[in-house]
Amino acid sequence: MDILEFKIEELFKTSLPLVVQKLQTPYYQKIHLHNAVELVYIRHGAGWCAVNGTIYPMFAGDLYVIPVGATHEYYSDTSLNYVNCLFDATVFHADEMDIFNFFNGRNGQDLPDKYTFGPDLQQKIAAGFDELDREMNSIHPFHLQYSRSIFIELLIFIIRHATAAPGVKASHAQKRLGRVLSFINDNLDKKLSLKSLAELSGYAPYYFGKLFRREIGYSVTGYICKCRLERAAYELENTAMTVDEIAVRTGFFDASYFIKVFKKYFDMTPSDFRNRIRNKQ
Repeated sequence: MDILEFKIEELFKTSLPLVVQKLQTPYYQKIHLHNAVELVYIRHGAGWCAVNGTIYPMFAGDLYVIPVGATHEYYSDTSLNYVNCLFDATVFHADEMDIFNFFNGRNGQDLPDKYTFGPDLQQKIAAGFDELDREMNSIHPFHLQYSRSIFIELLIFIIRHATAAPGVKASHAQKRLGRVLSFINDNLDKKLSLKSLAELSGYAPYYFGKLFRREIGYSVTGYICKCRLERAAYELENTAMTVDEIAVRTGFFDASYFIKVFKKYFDMTPSDFRNRIRNKQ
């Protein structure tokens, strides 16, 4: 499989080898990698993110740490709002390399793929990224030098508080759930039962259902329905398929039921949703 690679030198817009973007994203970004460290800080919304093939639920307050060359992909609902920050070793002075190594691997030890911060730290980290984004885009004298100092200060703040934040490493349960999440994403047009997904995970159906809710934050059926509706919204916005065709493509085999569920979730019919999107363009 060909994996898309992004190079940081093609992404940064100044002489400072640092990229900071405040983004909202489509529901799915395919597997790719970078020649830089990537930090993904989740401000709002939910979804899942896969790092080197292991999938984690993604919620507000999560900071994903993606080292150089690590493969990753993600799925999100339309509410996702996040900060994307990419940097390489050249942004650091010689006596600051321990900071870079913290995020790209420390003394050969594996890093957690993500840290989860509490509400008080979330506000401070979000404010730090906001300040960095503003300064990177400012026209004030020495704004790049000041941006670099804000960036270093923010990384040090994260490092100092990372030990107090739960660092998440993949458990056997998460790896099994990762296979299930990938399967759901690839088979939304098919009938998906709790029993068949439990068999894929290797757990008994009752335990699988409880584990799924605990780790993902939704029931199995609730998560599948949410994924189908978000996929349907994407198809309505980005394709010319009819509502009936999208209903079948997203696993709602009855168009009238699809319309009813879509309206309950988005507070408008699929046709109204499409018309609203077109009127904004």
